[in-house]
Amino acid sequence: MSKKIVIITGSARGIGAACVRVFAQHNYAVIGLDILSEGQKVAEQVSRHGGECTFFVCDVSDEKQVADCIQKVGEKYRRVDVLVNNAGVVLVKPFDQITWDEFKRTVDINLGGHFLLCKYVLPYMKAQRSGVIVNMGSVSGHVGQMDHVMYGATKGAIIAMTRALAWELAPYNIRVNSISPGSVDTPMLRGDIEQESKRTGVSFNEVKKEREAEQAFQRWADPVEIAEPIYFLASEGASFVTGADWLVDCGWVAK
Repeated sequence: MSKKIVIITGSARGIGAACVRVFAQHNYAVIGLDILSEGQKVAEQVSRHGGECTFFVCDVSDEKQVADCIQKVGEKYRRVDVLVNNAGVVLVKPFDQITWDEFKRTVDINLGGHFLLCKYVLPYMKAQRSGVIVNMGSVSGHVGQMDHVMYGATKGAIIAMTRALAWELAPYNIRVNSISPGSVDTPMLRGDIEQESKRTGVSFNEVKKEREAEQAFQRWADPVEIAEPIYFLASEGASFVTGADWLVDCGWVAK
């Protein structure tokens, strides 16, 4: 088979949808996973433009759903070349107001989803003795943010998991890296801003302006500006890169 196979979680919108389009443009057969059915529309758009994309509704925190999806991919393609672990949720809330259920949901989706996808994809990558995993970190895994304790904690854990897994999988010629974006113009970030606006009484536009000021270029990233670096980390151009976390944060951490 001439096309490489990539699985992208959280493919329905934002960074995930941008990744679907970028990998399809580079002649990958794309498998998109998302709990949102809008992922099917993204897949259909890619197909109309000559790309190959299959979509499955999948909750990445549900082991059976993940196992079933990966089995279907394996039955069709017999291999997996790239896994982009993008799916995640944000929790914006003061620490002492977070419920145990909210804690578990954030951990199960953000960290558990990465764990499950890696667990079920790795048998294919190990058998073929090649593969690339790109995990979704965040600038929140590097700096403290008000009311983002659990989000930052899960992202920090993903970065740590990436480093350890890179060493564990190096003997199989499997590369593992993470990417840590700053503020990206996605539905998730806009929802984050709306929550903060309601809680603080500050207008949406004022909060947005404050967030934009955290970026050196005084603007949010377009999702494709994150998808392109993800593609690079998956490509042969990054063949000597493993165990790294790539900050694509427009200078936020450097300040």
